[in-house]
Amino acid sequence: MNELRRIGAVGDVHCEDEHLALALDHLQGLEVGAILCVGDLVDGRGDVNRACQLLQERDVRCVAGNHERWLLAGQMRSLDDATPPTVLSDDNRRWLQSLPRVRHLSTVAGPLLLCHGVAKDDMAVLKPDTRGYALQSIDALRALMSDQRVHFMLGGHTHERMVRQFQGLTVINPGTLRRGDEPGFALVDFEAMEVRFFDLEGSAVREASVVALPPPAPLP
Repeated sequence: MNELRRIGAVGDVHCEDEHLALALDHLQGLEVGAILCVGDLVDGRGDVNRACQLLQERDVRCVAGNHERWLLAGQMRSLDDATPPTVLSDDNRRWLQSLPRVRHLSTVAGPLLLCHGVAKDDMAVLKPDTRGYALQSIDALRALMSDQRVHFMLGGHTHERMVRQFQGLTVINPGTLRRGDEPGFALVDFEAMEVRFFDLEGSAVREASVVALPPPAPLP
């Protein structure tokens, strides 16, 4: 397996096909080794079929989020901006059904887990300010921190950008493409050990910030 040096990171898509096209165009111009997406592709105000097609045509490595799980099971369809099951093409439905919940990848800085929430828990809420009992109650996070097969985790679900170091694990969240939630995406450089966050403003892409990517803190 080739070790990735630079990756594009796309957060929760939520049907935002226009934002997705802008993000993919920009990332492919940055010579990344792969583009990864954390799921929640459906349930939004854009064109769900075009979004799915873009991800497939650009060979984006995706996982399924809780919104894919709900859509395929016919659940939570009363949500605002829920994707009607009849809108989804048969080919895209089959593609969504094929998506795994997690993917394991290799980088020059160590092994990476791509997921939606935290590992296979697609409803886990991990934010920059998650502390105390709320943090301790994320069983999947505690398991990852002691799992030597995972050094970095790329996840989403919260729509909040984040780079956060734990013992045994560093977590990256690229944010979301969803309009109204500070849409953007990220470039993760495992050689320079930094994350570049980008904002989407209309049809423009603007670099927002550069954050150091720390290696996992040592285990006790």
